[in-house]
Amino acid sequence: MKIEAKRRAVRWLAALAGLTATCALAAGPDLAGHAAGIWALPSTATTTRWLVVHDPAGGHATGVYHIEVLERPRGAPAWQVDHVAGHMAITEAALARSVGKPLRRGAVYPETFDSGLAAWRAENGGQGGAVCATSVLDCLGRP
Repeated sequence: MKIEAKRRAVRWLAALAGLTATCALAAGPDLAGHAAGIWALPSTATTTRWLVVHDPAGGHATGVYHIEVLERPRGAPAWQVDHVAGHMAITEAALARSVGKPLRRGAVYPETFDSGLAAWRAENGGQGGAVCATSVLDCLGRP
């Protein structure tokens, strides 16, 4: 009798652990918790793509993140970076759907982002411009 009770307890704990792991994966990436704010995007056969979230904590507070999208040809030197989008405003859900793993490197000088953010803020009489609600690549019109 005691052995059967232990087996049930072990099965119950295993099921609980599986449910916890599933919920953690379903919750998505910790966008505000990755302080560097650099995330991998799906790359192509010829380019590596990533994004930089500027002020991740502010994005988490407002639900709108401000990002910069970058790419580099595979095998190119680190300094050869193309600014695919100097600035993009994106919802938290759309950003979470877009990103892959967090990265430690890939930040660039902020001038391109800063000018893009200033232009976005000036749109609609100073109310800000469009906010992407689908995914980064959809809003860029890229596969």
